[in-house]
Amino acid sequence: MQDIAEPQECRVTHEGIVESIGDTHILVRMLQHTACDTCRAKLLCTGTAETRDSVVEALLEHAEDKDRLEAGSPVMLQLEQSMAWISVALAFGVPLLVLLSTFFITLHSLESELLAGLAGLVVLLPYYFILGLNRHRLSRRVYFTATPVENLSV
Repeated sequence: MQDIAEPQECRVTHEGIVESIGDTHILVRMLQHTACDTCRAKLLCTGTAETRDSVVEALLEHAEDKDRLEAGSPVMLQLEQSMAWISVALAFGVPLLVLLSTFFITLHSLESELLAGLAGLVVLLPYYFILGLNRHRLSRRVYFTATPVENLSV
């Protein structure tokens, strides 16, 4: 009789390098590549290969891994798919809805495309400001976990 394996949670993963280790978290530099990185003709299209480093804060999946990590150690960053959807919704979905609704409401009331466009953009300033003020509260719901590369089982 075969054992039926439990479905593994869908996770978004990135490889990274440890920058520094704190008491409760680590800072990891992850290199983000565009989809063009694997294309042979990428230099003909854009002229450059677009890559970008970003430093993210991550929690260790296992507390005992902290002793084995040091600056420069490779780690695998993981983010649960539900957390990724929350991030995308807050960063792009909600602002798009706010921008479009403000644009159409202003366009309908003032009948000026210029003012409607400016109002749509201006209303995003307080949204992102409030989002920035609440980043610590959001970091409790949306966070990366880090696992040393030698611990990964594929």
